[in-house]
Amino acid sequence: MKNSKLWMVAGLALLAACSKKESVTNVTPVDPPHTTNRAMVLDYQPAPGQFINQAPEWVAGNSDQDLIAKAQTSLDNNNFVCLGGYGGYIVLGMQYAIPNVDDQYSFLVKGNAFTNWAEPGIILVSADTNNNGKPDDEWYEIAGSEYNSSKTIRNYQITYFKPDEKKIATPSKTDNNLSDTTYIRWKDNIGRSGYLSKNIYHSQSYYPQWKGDSITFTGSLLSAENVKDLSGTGVNWVSPALSFGYADNWANDNDNAKIKISWAVDKSGKKVNLKNIKFIKVYTGMRAEAGWLGEVSTEVTGVTDLTLKQQ
Repeated sequence: MKNSKLWMVAGLALLAACSKKESVTNVTPVDPPHTTNRAMVLDYQPAPGQFINQAPEWVAGNSDQDLIAKAQTSLDNNNFVCLGGYGGYIVLGMQYAIPNVDDQYSFLVKGNAFTNWAEPGIILVSADTNNNGKPDDEWYEIAGSEYNSSKTIRNYQITYFKPDEKKIATPSKTDNNLSDTTYIRWKDNIGRSGYLSKNIYHSQSYYPQWKGDSITFTGSLLSAENVKDLSGTGVNWVSPALSFGYADNWANDNDNAKIKISWAVDKSGKKVNLKNIKFIKVYTGMRAEAGWLGEVSTEVTGVTDLTLKQQ
């Protein structure tokens, strides 16, 4: 009886062990919540500006794809990518979709804004509705603080013309920082025209050298009336931050830099209810220059997904 009992106990133990092993084997593993969300550069089309061909660097023979790859390297190394003057843009795809969580802050586009110097970039978002991993679904604008302003111009379009780098420069007679005030010609669709100036601090070409004889950009134009020289002598230029809803507008650690997906609107200005977004587009929203500081040009250093769960 003693031996039989021992055999029974052993058998039950073996059965339990087998059952336990089988139950563990059949459990579907659950991935832990991700704690990073890499922004991948899908397109980069800058407008002319003082950091163009430098951030990232263009070398002879480089194509669109080469510059996109270089822009990716810049973001991966926490360096900035310059979008140039009005209209220049970058398109980013997120590694994971960013959810729209109960009207909470969803993400921020990192820039290099600082006190009294903002270079606001207009932000658009898109969901991967057709699940093809490409930014070819409808774009929705983040309605920032100036979206409904009477000073914001819709359907604005500007064309920049490739300059003759060997032309005779026309230095400013009042600002020794400007080496050529008739450098890159531009015209827009509301009857205005002018030039993007060249300054003494950046001697390379400001026109994206991998592009043709002209480039055109279309979007909403933010008022630049607050970009001004407070000193009257050209030494104290300011560009105050807008209230909310833009890239490179507030310092990255300021709550006003954060964006809510629920601010997205369609082309008619109607609020949309997006479950999540996978793509982010940013373009320089102002056409303005500030003496020795150069043109207002949005810079992007990355994207922070504010919905990530911390382990």
